[in-house]
Amino acid sequence: MIIKERIDMMCANKYVQLGFKLGLLFALMAFSSSCNKDYASFNTDPYRPTLDQLEADNFITGRNFPIMIDAVIPAGDIGSGTDFVNSYQISNNLSADMFSGFMGAAGDWGGNTNNLTYGFNLDWVNEQFLLTGRLMASWNAIKSATDINNDSLQFSVAQIIKITGISRATDMYGPIPYSSISTGTFTPRYDAQDSIYYSFFPELDRAISTLFTLGAQAGRPLARYDKIYGGDYSRWARFGNSLKLRLAMRMAYVDPDRAKQYAEEAASHPAGLLSTTADNALQGAVAIAFPYKNPLRTLSVVYQETRMGASMQSILLGYQDPRIRNYFNLSNIPGLNNQYIGVRSGINVTRSLYEPFSTLNVEDATPYPWMLASEIYFLLAEGSIRGWNMGGTAQTFYEAGIRASFQETAVAIPADYLNNTTSRPQNYVDPANAGNNTNALSTITIAWSESSNFEEKLERIITQKWIALYPNGQEAWSEFRRTGYPRIFPIVLNRSNGTVPTNLQVRRLPYPRLQYQENGAQVTRGLTLLGGPDNGATKVWWDKK
Repeated sequence: MIIKERIDMMCANKYVQLGFKLGLLFALMAFSSSCNKDYASFNTDPYRPTLDQLEADNFITGRNFPIMIDAVIPAGDIGSGTDFVNSYQISNNLSADMFSGFMGAAGDWGGNTNNLTYGFNLDWVNEQFLLTGRLMASWNAIKSATDINNDSLQFSVAQIIKITGISRATDMYGPIPYSSISTGTFTPRYDAQDSIYYSFFPELDRAISTLFTLGAQAGRPLARYDKIYGGDYSRWARFGNSLKLRLAMRMAYVDPDRAKQYAEEAASHPAGLLSTTADNALQGAVAIAFPYKNPLRTLSVVYQETRMGASMQSILLGYQDPRIRNYFNLSNIPGLNNQYIGVRSGINVTRSLYEPFSTLNVEDATPYPWMLASEIYFLLAEGSIRGWNMGGTAQTFYEAGIRASFQETAVAIPADYLNNTTSRPQNYVDPANAGNNTNALSTITIAWSESSNFEEKLERIITQKWIALYPNGQEAWSEFRRTGYPRIFPIVLNRSNGTVPTNLQVRRLPYPRLQYQENGAQVTRGLTLLGGPDNGATKVWWDKK
C-alpha cells in the first residue's frame, strides 16, 4: 500500500498554532465553569456530568495524557483508522528509523526521491511540527487545570512527557519553536537548541523531586489515562531521572562539564534509575480505555513497506545474535526463505523485489519502548569511561546492559556471548541488486577489553546499546550522530545534489515548507541560531564530534 497524500492533514497543519490557543481557551473555560459552581441548580444539565464529577474522576486533566503520549509516538487515536500509522510513518519511520540503520524500505516514494535518498519531502517533515502542536496544547490544558487544583504530581508527569517529546523534536531539526508556544501566538519564536536543553534540567529536577517525595503516598489517580506506567508516580520519577541521564550524555561533546554534573546527579539521585524490566517505559504496556496500536506492524505487514535494515543484518548475524529472531522474521525470498535479509537504506527500490525481504516481528499490541533499563546501563558505562562517577565500572555496566537487553527481548543469552572475541559484523549482500553489496564497516567484537583505547571502548558500548535500543530509531539516530557509532552503511542513491555528503550521512531534517509560508520570519531566526543552511548536512548543537 502506497502512503497516501493526506491533503486534509497537510491543511490541518496550518492550524497547529491555533491548537495552542484552543488548549488555553479550554483551560479558561474549565476555570470559568468552576467559578459558577454556586449556581449549579440553575445551569447544570442533569444528563451530563458536573465539573465536580469530572474532577473526581481526574477526567479534566487525565484525558490530555493519552493525547500527549500519542503525540510523542503516534500509536493509536480514537476513530483515526490508519491516520496514526501514516503520522508515525512520515514523522519517524521515513526518517529516524531508516537513518539509524534499524530499518530499510520496500517503498519507492517520489520515484525514489524522498527523505531516504536525501531528496527531502518538505511536506512530510512538517508532521513532527503538527505532533509538537498537539503535545503542547494538551500540556497547556494540564498546566491550567493543575494550577487551579494545585496538583503538582500530575503536572510533574506532564512535564516529563513534554520534555520527552520536545527533546525528540529539537534533536530532529535543531532550533524549534518552544518557549513562546504557551503564549498562544500564531508565529511562535524559534529557540536555540542549547537554551531548550538547558531549560530541561531544572524542570526535570523539580518534577523528579516532587514525584519521588510525594508520589508513593498519592495513589494512582492517572491509572485510567497513563498508557505507560498506569499512573505509578514512583516509576515516573525513575523515568524522569533516567531521561536526565540520557539528555546529559547528549551534551558530552558540546558541554562536557555540565554533562558530567547532570549525569552524576542522575546516577546518585535517591529516586533511582531504570534498572529492571519492571521499570521500562513502554507505550501500550498498560491497557486503558484509550486505544493503543503499534504502527510498525501496519507499516511492515499491511503496507508492506518497512523491512529489516541492512546494518541490522550485518551486526546481528555477524555476532550470531539470537535477538534477531525477536526483532525480525525470515525472508520470503525464493531460495532464501530460511535467512534474515535486510534492505539497505537509500537505494533505488523496486517494490516487487524488496517486499519479500525480512519483515518486522511485531504485533498490533506490541508495546513501543520510550526507554529501557538496558539503555541506562550503557549510559552509565559510557560515563564511566569518561571518568565520571557513575557508581561502578564500565565493564560491569556494559555487561549488565547486554544481559538486560536479552531479558527485555525474552531471548536467552548464549553462554559465551559476553566472552566472544572473534565475532564481528559481516559483509552485506543484496540478493536483488549486487550494486548494493558492501563490506562490513567495523571489526568491533563483543567481549569487553579493559586495555582498549577510549574510542574502541565507546564503539563497543554504543554498538551494543544500538542493538538494545531497537526499535527506537530516533534515539539510535541521535546517538549515531553524537558518537559516530555503530558504523552504519551509507546510502547508495544520493538525491541531494551533493548537499549532504554520502559518507557524512544526514545530520538533521530541513524545516518544512509550511513553516516558511506561515512563520517565515521565525524560520530565518531559527537558521541564524542553527548557524548553517537549512539542509540535511548542517549539524545540530550537540553534534560536535
